[in-house]
Amino acid sequence: MKIYFKNAKILSQGTIIEGDVLVENDRIAYIGKPISVDADRVVDVAENLLMSGFTNAHCHTPSTVLRGISDDKPLEEWLDEIIPYETSMTEEDIYWSTMLGIAEYVSGGITSVEENYGNIKPIAQAYKKSGMRARVSIGLPNVNALEILPFETQFSIVQDAGLSAVCYAHSVYGTSEENLDKLTTFSHKNNLPVSIHMSETLKEVGDCTVKFDKTPPELLEEIGFFDRDCIVYHCVHCDKDDIQILANYDVGVITCPSSNLKLGSGIAPIYALQNAGIKIGIGTDGAYSNNSYDMFKEMFLVATLNKATLNRADIIPALDVVYMATKNGAELLGFENVGDIAVGNFADLILIDLSKPHNQPNNDIISNLVYATKSSDVYLTMINGKIVYENGKYFIGEEISEIYLKNQEIRVKIKELGGKNE
Repeated sequence: MKIYFKNAKILSQGTIIEGDVLVENDRIAYIGKPISVDADRVVDVAENLLMSGFTNAHCHTPSTVLRGISDDKPLEEWLDEIIPYETSMTEEDIYWSTMLGIAEYVSGGITSVEENYGNIKPIAQAYKKSGMRARVSIGLPNVNALEILPFETQFSIVQDAGLSAVCYAHSVYGTSEENLDKLTTFSHKNNLPVSIHMSETLKEVGDCTVKFDKTPPELLEEIGFFDRDCIVYHCVHCDKDDIQILANYDVGVITCPSSNLKLGSGIAPIYALQNAGIKIGIGTDGAYSNNSYDMFKEMFLVATLNKATLNRADIIPALDVVYMATKNGAELLGFENVGDIAVGNFADLILIDLSKPHNQPNNDIISNLVYATKSSDVYLTMINGKIVYENGKYFIGEEISEIYLKNQEIRVKIKELGGKNE
């Protein structure tokens, strides 16, 4: 299958170039001036933008049906409220809620994700069917899942679906020391990376310090969690010593600014993490705490929040943030040949409509991506050379109308089972 994109502005290796892109099967085969090619389809980009798809490096996609079900509460109170809803969800519910999240991902230009949830059978099924590029967690979620399968079984489910795996512990407060040790041992045995929520709230850091006389990074260092290829989520409350530990072990950080702001958790020290040489990716977290999967919103916040807290408009430039949302995230998740439009890379790319008023004029397209562009400007999304979204139409293995209907039915059911009033 050959798809030829012509008359494009192309974001490649940090610069905007003009030309054409040829996708052959699942790879980018050509970038440059117009050529003669016998393509199965020619797409006239009409001087709009082709760029890499986004990597949502931390999400809880089955939470999509719970969007708006518990808002305006701090993290601990919010967790207590949403857990009964989550535990009422069947595997079929999880599948359809995940499909709804995937529809939102592809319509907003997200082509790869790190999925952190329990009940992985329906999740793996949804990602396999839709064609999403995903790294799926095995291990220890924070909720009472329908069935916590043995690590080996979870690993086989992920592998059988053709997906990547990561050993995931919820947090130092949500996972027992015994289970953290078991998970770390399993990751070593199977040469798998690890991930965990860390230093998300002041309460988490304070409780950990009181119980162990160590901050979360100090505790995780002591038990050998950072000895594996590791990423940590949030890092809102890390001091300079914590940051140095992360840098020493080359730990990657995934920042989720919308979720942290909405839950009142705080603002992550992105500038300090950057200065320590730590690679940073961006995640949306779940729809029950964000409440959207909009990487443009996340990029804007990553770029601006530390400017405000440090009173420095010159820090965290737009291009750095675009890299966080694309190339950095892909690298932190272990996805090779992903995250940039380059010959030989996998064809995970998106087409952005630059003709909207808020994207005009094109004084600086990269700047506009971070400060002006919206997820609704995504016209087409391709993963592995397959178009999964185009101009309001979805090609993810399920009809969008059926996805909406199923999630409305689930919403009614879980509201009743969760014991809450409308």
